[in-house]
Amino acid sequence: MLFLDLEAYAPPDDRTASLSSLVVNPGRPGHLLLGGCFFSKRFEDPVPEAPEVQGLWLWNFESEAALLKAIKARFEEEWWRQREEKVRVMGKPATDLVVCGAGIAKFDLPALYCRSLFNEIASPAELFEVFFKSRPIDLANEASFLFPGEPILYPKTTREMAQRLGLHERKGSSKGVWESYESRDYGAIEQRTENELRLVLEIYKRLQQKIVRAPRAT
Repeated sequence: MLFLDLEAYAPPDDRTASLSSLVVNPGRPGHLLLGGCFFSKRFEDPVPEAPEVQGLWLWNFESEAALLKAIKARFEEEWWRQREEKVRVMGKPATDLVVCGAGIAKFDLPALYCRSLFNEIASPAELFEVFFKSRPIDLANEASFLFPGEPILYPKTTREMAQRLGLHERKGSSKGVWESYESRDYGAIEQRTENELRLVLEIYKRLQQKIVRAPRAT
């Protein structure tokens, strides 16, 4: 399984032209993928207390294209590691890469595809294979059962999930990332995203505990 959380930059002139609350649009030339944090584990392994998170960031590469090539390689590595794991789920071999995060179906995976296509790092067919043929567990869509008083199925924010699970979310607005990028405070972006991925891992762990019954004592 590959857990991830990505950050992107929207230039000042493009911060109002959006149909959505999500301002960043990876299809626009000036909207850069800044990178993100990654963590992988085997299916049956628990989430560790102190997970080692890997960061891949634009300022450590010569270009956005080089960053995207590194992220694509990270995905490809996980595809092969998962297949070699030979785990069966519901009686079937789990051969497709499982990726997990909050909002990844709405932003992270489409952003990787769009920016990789824009930078021409591979063919559309190859990029679709790597990014869109993975199986996403988008926690925003999985946590509805935590809100039995809300009859409408609607994606939940990380903050809403964290509050319901007794966790504290400190990420704040994406505006802070843009300001940090413009002032070259890259450390602030890295720390913010690492904290967010650790929160995602804790949300995943707590959701799993609510779904999976503890084994009966013999």
